[in-house]
Amino acid sequence: MFTEKDVTKRLTQKTSEGEFIYELENSYELSPKLSEQILLTAKSCLLRGLALQEGQVEVITLAQSAKSGKSISESRKRKVVLTLDEGMSDLELKAEYGKSELRRVKIQRITEEALEQEGVLSQEDLSRLLNCGVRTIKRDISIIKQRGIEVITRGVLHNIGRGQTHKVKIIGMYLDGRTYSEIRVKLKHSTGAIKRYLSDFTKVLLCYKRRIYTIREISHLTGLSENLSGQYLELIRESKKDRIRKANMESLAERKGYREGIKKRSGKYWTAMELLTGGLQ
Repeated sequence: MFTEKDVTKRLTQKTSEGEFIYELENSYELSPKLSEQILLTAKSCLLRGLALQEGQVEVITLAQSAKSGKSISESRKRKVVLTLDEGMSDLELKAEYGKSELRRVKIQRITEEALEQEGVLSQEDLSRLLNCGVRTIKRDISIIKQRGIEVITRGVLHNIGRGQTHKVKIIGMYLDGRTYSEIRVKLKHSTGAIKRYLSDFTKVLLCYKRRIYTIREISHLTGLSENLSGQYLELIRESKKDRIRKANMESLAERKGYREGIKKRSGKYWTAMELLTGGLQ
């Protein structure tokens, strides 16, 4: 009899990510852990800038600038790209926590993706995209808010602002000294997703340490949206005031530098490739 773990493993192997890891392990004889790290790096660097990736869809939403009170037909629209299926990460999360928690992670992910592209989803949009009722969406949002994370939908955008997103919450917990396991249990996100958010945050941190402070420049160098770059920049500035968080940020930057052989070079600006590779020549 097949267990849920067996089913997840089979489904994972059928994804493009699973195929990539299989090739790394079998054709290049790399360890599973190293293969996963290469996959994360490849997704971060090589897939940036593509219009649509596997598991993504284009959706028309209302623009954030659209004023409330106007009919939808009269309101400004925005085309956004949303990730409905994140492959291995979603499969692992569903196997560990069930489909309800996976749906809540998707709610957080796609609402933030919409915001990063200057759009905003309504609860009805979420209901349609995730194939469930609006009552289920409302219940899920209530559970997410109990974890200290705001879900910004059309109905609350202009009343409460953006609030703390799940990515900032996860990075903050890590800087407070929480382990991957503790964060995963508390916020119900996969270890792979947590590592990916940390990797993106570290890119912004390296920009900051190289005295690149403008959001537009950071966004250009890291490939992150200006919205997320700004959130991470604000988190860095706030965390510098806390002794533990400051020490953990230094540790993150040092580990990145050690792994990638950072070399100091003259001049203020680094190219995107130098930033991502740590200036390795």
